[in-house]
Amino acid sequence: MSIRIKIIAYQAIVALMLIGTAVATWISIERIDYYFDRSRLAREQMDTVIRLSAHMNRYSENIAEMLLLDRTELDDFYAARTSLDASLDRLTNLIAQEVLFVSGHTELNNDNKEYDRAREMRELFESIDLTVQRLMFLRDQGRVEEAVTLFREDIEDRMDEDLEKLISAAIDDEEQELALIETRTDQLERQLIWLVLGVCLAALAASILAGFLLSRALTRPIAALISGARAIGEGDLGHRISYDRRDEFADLAAQFNVTAARLESQREQLLGIQSGLEDEVQRRTHQLEDANGRLKRLDEMRMLFLADIGHELRTPLTVLRGEAEVSLRGAKTVAEHRETLEHIVRLTGQMARLIEDLLFLSRAEVGAVRFEMQPVALQDVLDIAIAEGRVLASANDLLLHAVLPPEPCTVQADPERLVQALLIGIDNAVKYSDAGGTIEVALVCGAPNATITMRNPGPDIPAADLPFVFNRFYRGARQAADRVTSGSGLGLPIAKWVVDTHGGDVTIDSRDHETVLTITLPTAA
Repeated sequence: MSIRIKIIAYQAIVALMLIGTAVATWISIERIDYYFDRSRLAREQMDTVIRLSAHMNRYSENIAEMLLLDRTELDDFYAARTSLDASLDRLTNLIAQEVLFVSGHTELNNDNKEYDRAREMRELFESIDLTVQRLMFLRDQGRVEEAVTLFREDIEDRMDEDLEKLISAAIDDEEQELALIETRTDQLERQLIWLVLGVCLAALAASILAGFLLSRALTRPIAALISGARAIGEGDLGHRISYDRRDEFADLAAQFNVTAARLESQREQLLGIQSGLEDEVQRRTHQLEDANGRLKRLDEMRMLFLADIGHELRTPLTVLRGEAEVSLRGAKTVAEHRETLEHIVRLTGQMARLIEDLLFLSRAEVGAVRFEMQPVALQDVLDIAIAEGRVLASANDLLLHAVLPPEPCTVQADPERLVQALLIGIDNAVKYSDAGGTIEVALVCGAPNATITMRNPGPDIPAADLPFVFNRFYRGARQAADRVTSGSGLGLPIAKWVVDTHGGDVTIDSRDHETVLTITLPTAA
C-alpha cells in the first residue's frame, strides 16, 4: 500500500469519526429539543385549562349575580363569556399543535382523547350558553323564580359536575403528561450523554490507533533513509539502502542508491582531474578582483557622500551657531528671541530635507531603493502630481494648466516614485516662474515613448549652466533680482535617477524667457 493511500485512509477514518460524533450530537440535540417542545406545549395546555376553570367560575358568578341580584349591567357577563370562549379556542389550538408535533402512536391516541375532551367542553359550553339565553328571556319576562330554578338545575349543576369534571380530568392528564415527559427527558439525557461519550471515546481510540499505524509505516523507512544519508555524508559512497516494500519510499530508496552510485563515479573522475583547478583558481581570482573594485567604488562613494554632507552642512551649522551666540549675548526682547528661534527652525528644516535627500541618493546609488513596477496610466499619476502642484502654484500666485489626452497612456512604472519625480519638476517650475504666470503640463502618448513636458515662463538658465543642472548640489545663477529661492540642489538629480531607473530620459531647455523640462518614458506593450 502506498504512503498516499495510507494517509488518505487515516484521513478517512478521522473524518468518519468526526461525522459519527457530529451525527450523535445532532440526534441528541434533536431528541432533547423534541421533549422540550412537548413540555412547553403541555405546560401551555395546563395554564390554559387553569385559566379556563377561572373563566368558568367567573361566568357562573356573573349569571348568579344577574339573577339573584337583578343586575342589569351585562359588560362583565359578556367579558367572562368571551374569555371562556377564547380559552376553549386556545386549548383546541394547542391540542391541534400537539397532534401535529407528536411522533409516537400512544402519544397520538392520548392527544386525540384530549381533543375529544376539548370538543365535549365546547359542546357543553354552547349548551349552557343556550340555556343562559333562555334564562335571560325568563328574567326579562319577570319569571325570576322559574329562571333561578332553571339556573340551579340546568346550569349550576352541569357546570359544577360535568364541566368541572372535564377540566379536572384535563389538568390531571396534563400533569401526568408533564411528569412522563420529564422522566423521559431525564432518561434521554443520561442515554445521550453515554452515547456521545461512547462515540467520542471510539473516535479518539480509532484516531490514536490509525495515527500509530501511520506513524510506524512512516518512521521505519525514514530511519533507513537517514541512516543511508549519514553513511554517505561520512564518505561511504558504497553504502546502499535495502527496502523491500512497494510504496513511495521504495522509489526514493532506489533514487537514493542511484545518486550514491553517481556520486561514487564522480568522485573517481574528480580524483583524476587536477589540472582544471588552475583555471578555477584564476577565475575565482578575477571575481575577487572585481569584488575588490566594487568595494573601492563603494568606498569612494562613501567618501564623496561624507564630503557632500560636510560641505552642505557647514554653512547652516555656522549660521545656527551664530544665531545662538547672538541670542545669548545681552538682553533680548521676547520678539527678538522668537525671531531667532524661527530662523533656527527654518535652518534645521532645510538641514533635515538636505540629509533626507542625501540619504535617498546614497541608497539609490548602492541599489538599496526598490521599485514596485506595474502597469500604470500616466494620466492617473499626473493627476496626483498636478493636484499637489496646484497647491504650490496657488501659494506663489501662479496657475497650473494640464493638457492630457483622453486615451489611457500606459507605462511600466512605480507610481509613487514617478509622482515624486513629477513633483520635483513642478516644484522647480513654480520656484522659477514669473509671478502671475501659467505653468503648462502636457502629455503626448505614442509608440514607443510617452513624453511629458513642463513649461514655465521665467528667467532663462544660462547656456553654461545647462550641462550641470542634473549634478548634485548644483544651483545656478538663474533668479531675478527680487527673487530668493531655496533648495539643496538635489531635486533634479533625484528626478533624473528615478526617470533613468524607469528606462526613460529627462532633459531641460531654456530660451526666450521660457524653460521646458521634458521627461520621456517607454510605453507598455
